Order: sequence, then structure tokens, then C-alpha cells
Amino acid sequence: MKNIVFVSATLFGLAACGGGGGGNRAALVDACMEDGSTEQATCECMADSAEKNLSNDLYGKLAKAAKEGEEAAESMMEDLTPEEQGQFMSFAMQAAMTCGAS
Repeated sequence: MKNIVFVSATLFGLAACGGGGGGNRAALVDACMEDGSTEQATCECMADSAEKNLSNDLYGKLAKAAKEGEEAAESMMEDLTPEEQGQFMSFAMQAAMTCGAS
């Protein structure tokens, strides 16, 4: 359970911190690494996992929020449907196990 909470916070951080880069994956990786507490390999794994496991729409929302920063991330999280929230949490659990986030 601790991993789920950590990864959820980290993934929210993917969007909340904002990211540079033109591509969606680059924006997610950059935002994840911005605070300096997560290794690049973990951030890349989580970004790849997001692309693989989220619907195209939800992945696009996460990447857009990563590019736009904290306000966009907060808005995105508030606007998710219950189905999207479930998909996001399922992804967060899977990413925690796959990417070794602890």
C-alpha cells in the first residue's frame, strides 16, 4: 500500500511539476525528474508504463498537464471520471511494481 501512495504522489508530481520537452513522454520524464528525488530510469519506466497502460485520452491529459504545470494537473485530477480515476489507480499500482518505485 505504501508503494501505491508513493507512486500516486509521484505520478501526480509528473503533472504537477510541469515538464519541458515537446513530446508527451519527454514531458512526463522531465516533470518526474524535476524535484531530483527520482532516478531517470524510474521516471522513464513510469512514463512508458503510462503510455502503455492508460487510454489514449487519459495519457494525453496527463502529458498535457505535465507540460502546463501545477494548475493544469490539479484541474485534470479533479475532472477525471470515476472510470478514469480507476484506470489511473490501476496504472499507479502496476507502475509501482514494474518500475520499482518505493
